[in-house]
Amino acid sequence: MGRRLPKGRRRLPKGRRRLPKGRRRLPKGRRRWRLVRRGLYVLAFGFGALCVAVGIMYSRTKLPPVNAAAQAQASMFTYRDGSTLAQVGQLNRVAVPLRDVPPYVRGAVLAAEERGFYHDPVVSPSGLARASWAAVSGGDTQGGSGITQQYVKVAYLNPEQTMSRKVKELFIAVKLSRARSKDWILEQYLNTVYFGRGAYGIQAASQAYFRKNAGALTPAEGALLAGLIQAPSYLDPALGHTAETRARWRYVINGMMSTGVLPRGPLPAFPSIAPAHTEPTYAGQRGYLIERVIAELHDHGFDDDQIYRRGLRVTTTIDPRIQAALPEEVARATGTDKDLEVGVASVRPGTGEIIAAYGGRDYLTHQYDNAFLAALPPGSSFSPFVLATGLRAGIGLRSTFAATPAGSVVNDGDAKVESADLLTATTRSYATVFSRLGAKVGASGATRVGLPGRLPPSGVHAVDQAAAYAALVNGTYAAPHILAKVTDRSGKELLTVRPRTRAAFPPAVAADVTYALQTALLYDGKKGPRQVVPGRPAAGTIGTTDHNAAGWFCGYTPDISTAVAVYRASNRPVVNIGDAPQRSSADVPAEIWGSVTKNAESGLPVRTFPPPALIGSDRNFGSPSPAPRTPQRSPVSSAPAKPVLRPKMPATDKPGAGSSGKPPVETPPVTTPPKGKTPPGKALESAG
Repeated sequence: MGRRLPKGRRRLPKGRRRLPKGRRRLPKGRRRWRLVRRGLYVLAFGFGALCVAVGIMYSRTKLPPVNAAAQAQASMFTYRDGSTLAQVGQLNRVAVPLRDVPPYVRGAVLAAEERGFYHDPVVSPSGLARASWAAVSGGDTQGGSGITQQYVKVAYLNPEQTMSRKVKELFIAVKLSRARSKDWILEQYLNTVYFGRGAYGIQAASQAYFRKNAGALTPAEGALLAGLIQAPSYLDPALGHTAETRARWRYVINGMMSTGVLPRGPLPAFPSIAPAHTEPTYAGQRGYLIERVIAELHDHGFDDDQIYRRGLRVTTTIDPRIQAALPEEVARATGTDKDLEVGVASVRPGTGEIIAAYGGRDYLTHQYDNAFLAALPPGSSFSPFVLATGLRAGIGLRSTFAATPAGSVVNDGDAKVESADLLTATTRSYATVFSRLGAKVGASGATRVGLPGRLPPSGVHAVDQAAAYAALVNGTYAAPHILAKVTDRSGKELLTVRPRTRAAFPPAVAADVTYALQTALLYDGKKGPRQVVPGRPAAGTIGTTDHNAAGWFCGYTPDISTAVAVYRASNRPVVNIGDAPQRSSADVPAEIWGSVTKNAESGLPVRTFPPPALIGSDRNFGSPSPAPRTPQRSPVSSAPAKPVLRPKMPATDKPGAGSSGKPPVETPPVTTPPKGKTPPGKALESAG
């Protein structure tokens, strides 16, 4: 037998230790509760430590600068009326303010991505739990991301999928929501999120899918774009996943109805979507205009980073209606002649605004800009500025000059003339007479309007010719420019281009040159009238060159000045043009000029030129020439000073087979000269 225990004590089970004297064992239930309580203490301590750690991490998390990629956006070039000319930049993103996005488009995005955006907390417990579980289990860490977190991920962080990035994303999202309004966050999100087709932001997406600005989207179109955000590379209808795209679109539309963005009712029609592959940005005439805009931006101090990545809003002076008609007008005049190169520039008198330009058939195949870069000999189109120089020197329009001998200078059509007064020489484009005038007075008038003052003149550009002729409207020269205004993406004005003008000629000189060019425009020679603009006063002249190296027509009305130049890419003479071998180097420019001017004047009120001043004295610097065989008509109307309507001219100004002769002679729209002076046109009457 074992040892006998003292009275009142019993043997303990094997393995169990007797408690010290004075302590007693707790009941089983109370012992279990004590363990639970200790566990709660540990959990509470751990939670507190976690909260402290989170607080420290949150306090140390700062709002970082926005990623450069999230800020980069294309610059928007627009026509003068605000319609889009082109988007230029390394990233197809054009930011727009939230006010320019229709409410139903905003509602569509919220219905697709976060319906409780305006009233739910930035970080929901359920979303955080899903994100935590995904991170622990190795799943997709994007779970639980609302609009704010999506924006933070793109704008502030790198795209790696880790728990540390997710936690940092949450902290930044909370801080951002406290620092910025919901509207601000939504605006940034709409301008940052990717929609497919290389389009970042709602504006670029609107253009990519519907060829319109975001402000013009319909509810159905907005719902489609909003649905693409979930999987833009998969849900693009052009990729063939039509069923999935329509299902996602219906989900968004139903969400818009349930949130009150749209009234409940039948679903709208599924929108039509533009093809995925479109014409390149630089195709056609756009490339020439874009290059000119960029060159002028550089001239004003903007660098490439600003132009291609900072989202400038550039308003140009180009009139979209006049510009759009140019390719057809040129094609109609040139026909099938593919060797003929054409440059056209139209400028607004008094302001220098370039309202239209034609640089070539297509920038993608011919980058050399015929309007801004092609320097061509001006030929007889330079004569008005020699005439202006003579008028400033006191030589009147009826002054007679002997022509230079035939040789280096030839007249239009190789016309032979011994001498002529300056009005007749202007009317008939007698370059040999102006060569003699230039030798006497020089060509300083050309330098006053941005042209070279050397004789014989060197090459000039079409845009410079247009600006120079515009100065003849009232004597004021305005430097040509294509920029109107530049703002940053927030709308802050960075540049407003104001006309750079200077007095080139006294108004009387400009009025007399204009009078002479009005007679030249309607010269009734063997080819018939050069050009007319029905119901409009207009002035202009041809520009023929030695050996037909180039051809010009330059002219103007009080509203528009246009210069047209032609030359051959092969450097051959400009003869035997297209389908009409009898056409000269001046005929095609004249036809284009007439079409452009008529189109530009359409819908504008009729304005007249000032009456001729008939300044200077009429002197004889050579013997009078014999009367020409072709009868002449006076270019001066005895009617009051008002525009004269004319019958519509035939399609060609030369008699064809079976024709009985020249078209009818018309009265030019010039004003009656002041009383007391003999109109210089009388010289032409006496020649008849």
